[in-house]
Amino acid sequence: MDSIPGRPVSKNSKIVFAIAYAIWLAFVLVLASVPPVSRDALTHHLAVPKLWVEGGGLIEIPHVLFSYYPQLLDLLYTIPLLAGHDIAAKYIHFVFAALTALLIFSFVRRRLGASWGAIAGIMFLTVPLVAKLSVTVYVDLGLMFFTMAALYGAVLWLDDTSHIKWLLIAAVCSGLALSTKYNAIVSFIVLSLLVPFFYLNTRQNKDAEQINTVKYGVIFVSVSMLVFSPWLIRNLALTGNPLYPLQPGPFKVQVVETDTIQAATTAEEHAGLVTQYELGIQKKALGPLLTRKFVHEESLPYTLLIPVRIFFEGKDDDPKYFDGRLNPLLLVLPLLLIYFGRRVGFRPVESPLFGYYALLMVLLVFMTKDMRLRWVATIIPPLVVLATYSLYTMRRWLLSSGRSESVANFVTAAACAVYLLPNLSYASSLWAKVDPLPFVTGEQSYEEYRRAHLPEYGVVAAANEAVPEGGKLLVLYLGSRGYYFAVDAFPVNAVFTYLAETATSGQGIGDRLRELGYTHVMVHDHLFVNWVDSSDDATQARVAEFVSQRLVPVAIENGFSLYRITPP
Repeated sequence: MDSIPGRPVSKNSKIVFAIAYAIWLAFVLVLASVPPVSRDALTHHLAVPKLWVEGGGLIEIPHVLFSYYPQLLDLLYTIPLLAGHDIAAKYIHFVFAALTALLIFSFVRRRLGASWGAIAGIMFLTVPLVAKLSVTVYVDLGLMFFTMAALYGAVLWLDDTSHIKWLLIAAVCSGLALSTKYNAIVSFIVLSLLVPFFYLNTRQNKDAEQINTVKYGVIFVSVSMLVFSPWLIRNLALTGNPLYPLQPGPFKVQVVETDTIQAATTAEEHAGLVTQYELGIQKKALGPLLTRKFVHEESLPYTLLIPVRIFFEGKDDDPKYFDGRLNPLLLVLPLLLIYFGRRVGFRPVESPLFGYYALLMVLLVFMTKDMRLRWVATIIPPLVVLATYSLYTMRRWLLSSGRSESVANFVTAAACAVYLLPNLSYASSLWAKVDPLPFVTGEQSYEEYRRAHLPEYGVVAAANEAVPEGGKLLVLYLGSRGYYFAVDAFPVNAVFTYLAETATSGQGIGDRLRELGYTHVMVHDHLFVNWVDSSDDATQARVAEFVSQRLVPVAIENGFSLYRITPP
């Protein structure tokens, strides 16, 4: 377990690592081998590629704002959809976790040897957030991979700046990260600052290197943006805003005139226009501090602890607790590295680079948005590297302090166990939640699994049967989850809210919906009632008239309802 790069791993160690990786691979593959039911998969990561497949290409979908996001991985998901096997999209996503683990292994092996690299790979794969993402059709694992590859390339270049190819590779990977998700803009900004900073910081004659520092910074930014540019050009051509639907600086969404909306003659055109209208008039969201105060009811001192709390308080599917889980030792071990690294003289250039990267990422997201762990997920790979370095330096410190090798090995193994226990506990709860065996063994059909894990699916299935050919389905307050609809469905709340607020009567709402081609409407009852209750009296009266005079119940199940809209 000692730290000599190039030293062959013992046969027993190889067997142990092979068994550990095989067990984890089997665990993930079984968990992933069930129908997709995760939120973002059904709203855009599968829903948008499905519309592309049905439309025969990368068609514009104005009423789906997600379709304007960078979608490098979503393009890959069209492959299993074309083959009629959407479960395989989860395997594609997991491949990026495996590739990131391979990068971490390669990185740590360069410094410490293969055994430590193998330990680091397991430490990464079992992090609760990574485990959860490994069995879903999201894109965050791709974002982690490309960002870690950019960091890897930057470190190789800083080790020997005569090989500029590594800087170019880092920039290309940063551009691919930007092409995967808008969240990568934060990591791109951080890398664009840190790469030239660490270049200059490692030069002996800093004054003479200032021009080169600027030059290399410009190269990194330019190449990254060049790789990202196809997505910017697409959005600029379609909307006039290269970062649509974001609203930075001069590229603000133009407010659609109401006359233009009234002139729409199809459901597609109308849904796109009201979506853009709502985006243009939306009020500025509460800042992160106000959101924590008024939405999550937290005190300011407690809120200011979020950069630390994210390592201890995470909970899946709960925005108050950051919608995911990390591991506390991902914070503790890198901090201990500061102490142990100094004691044993272990100071590779990447340690401060990775540390500053993680710190700046967390602080920037914390200051600009209500924290979600997936928005800072790119800190996980570098923190795993630092945590591994910490275990290594702790072991070296024990040996240099006169402890026997058996004691050093025991303490290191104990620390690894303390790290892995919460990961494995989470894995157990994830298994119980996904419950894959009935489906994998054939006891449960594809349809039955979806019904068991999606409360709305019974009404979705009813809509697929009830909506006639050529008819349109308006879907309200389903969180834009449109993937499982086999009919022409529009999960666009703005279609109804706009009509309810601008029509002269409830009959007018029904007439306009029928005019646009809508024959049915599906609602999440509780959320729909909440919206009605929050509306003004006139809107409530129009909605009540529409519901009582123009809607006929077709199916009601688990708090979701399907109605037929009667003709005038």
